[in-house]
Amino acid sequence: MNPDKATDSKAQLNWMMSALLISIFLTQVDQTIVSTALPTIVAELDGLEQMSWVFTIYMLCSTVMMPIAGKLSDLFGRKSFYMLGLGVFLGGSILCGLAGSMTELIVYRGIQGLGAGFIIPITFTLVFTIMPKEKAGKYQAFYMSVFALSSIVGPSLGALITQNLDWRWNFYINLPIGLYVFIVLNRVLREQKSNGKLASVDVKGALLLAGTTLSILLALKMGGEQFPWTSWPIIGLFLLGAAGLAWFLRVELRVKEPILPLQLFRSKVISGTLAATFLQGAILYGALLFIPLFVQGSLGGDVGDAGNTLTPMMFSMMLGATLSNFLLKRWTYRAGMVASMTLAGAGMLGMAYMPLEVELWVMALVMLVMGIGIGILMPLSQMAVTYGAEERFKGVATSTVGFSRSVGGVFGSAVLAAIVNGKLASTVRQHASELSAGGSDPSALTNPQQLLGSGAGLSDSAAALLRQALGESVQLGFWFLAVAAALGIAAALCSGNARFEVAATKTKGLGDVPT
Repeated sequence: MNPDKATDSKAQLNWMMSALLISIFLTQVDQTIVSTALPTIVAELDGLEQMSWVFTIYMLCSTVMMPIAGKLSDLFGRKSFYMLGLGVFLGGSILCGLAGSMTELIVYRGIQGLGAGFIIPITFTLVFTIMPKEKAGKYQAFYMSVFALSSIVGPSLGALITQNLDWRWNFYINLPIGLYVFIVLNRVLREQKSNGKLASVDVKGALLLAGTTLSILLALKMGGEQFPWTSWPIIGLFLLGAAGLAWFLRVELRVKEPILPLQLFRSKVISGTLAATFLQGAILYGALLFIPLFVQGSLGGDVGDAGNTLTPMMFSMMLGATLSNFLLKRWTYRAGMVASMTLAGAGMLGMAYMPLEVELWVMALVMLVMGIGIGILMPLSQMAVTYGAEERFKGVATSTVGFSRSVGGVFGSAVLAAIVNGKLASTVRQHASELSAGGSDPSALTNPQQLLGSGAGLSDSAAALLRQALGESVQLGFWFLAVAAALGIAAALCSGNARFEVAATKTKGLGDVPT
């Protein structure tokens, strides 16, 4: 390779990396950027009871689409489906900005989520199929740092845009950024041509996978909130999901090109890593949802205190992702996963034993340990699964990592909410007479979210009792997450002795995307 060609390839690589990093930031920040704009949106579009679905539908649609998009990119090429996903995402962004009702906004957020479900897994696959393998760990650390950073800046960015422009610009801002990504990747990303044979598509498997995942996730999201866990809508969704799963497995064992090749799970490193990633999702999303509640409801902090407590965890996730790159060169995947889950579990145990009079800086240190543990597994899981899969399965294999983490997050959040709500309701019933004497109806104090503003109508003793009850309830939930970390260690120990190795083979040309 002559010097000019080498310089050109390096420049292409830099441009490509910038576009891919920005696209990950774009899809991840869109999950949180509307959080601070929602009160303004609700005031204008009038849909308070539908507010939570603005978040939920985006997550559901992106999660359902991930494995399907990964498989399609394996069959027909990364670039075409990446561009399709980007177009759908930007089209959804325009529609969200034009929404005239909450129902329209929710539908258009679902379209955004479908686009993100293409972009996220294919972006990670491109890192492994294009970037030099010896630099894969470094690039993965970059991506995971962007992932964590987007969660931090999203709410603040949304507030800034809403206050100085209009809430609709939280969606319109995606257009110039997305246009940059489109132009860069269209110019520098090349796609190898297929061998001319038309690949078969497992349409039935794709529909069954989407329907099964959607049924189970909807049951987990709505159970205990919109409907009781024992209600027919929730039981029906679980039964539908179970039947769909059985049918899906039967189909996948028979078709020539399954949408989710079950032979992937015969690999110890893939099955063990995905199990650990599922449990990591439960820990991460559980912490993000219930630590703010613990800080505000039991420790007497405000919204700012809750944010200041979570910030060290999100920043230390970036530190953990960087540390993972160092560990991958020296340890097996199994050792890295054990270290990750040990630190995350230690953090959850620290939260479970946290006294209610603790200083917030002490909790921040615990969050630091937890974040490092979660961050270590972020790039490690992507590399273990992708490099553990055959070349023809790399797209779908990579997509299963984000899919497992998202499903684990929904599952963990649902179980955690059930534990906290159940324990709190039991404690409130036990002390009903004391709370009634404080001037409040105990039956109205069993929803953790309603307790944040309940103290003003209670006596000091009743308010203290309620804070104690909420603290004990949430800490019982933290024990569940500590158990999840222990199960993650067990899953890691079953993942075999595989490790990251740089093969002494010729590197593919930059921009060539295998199909």
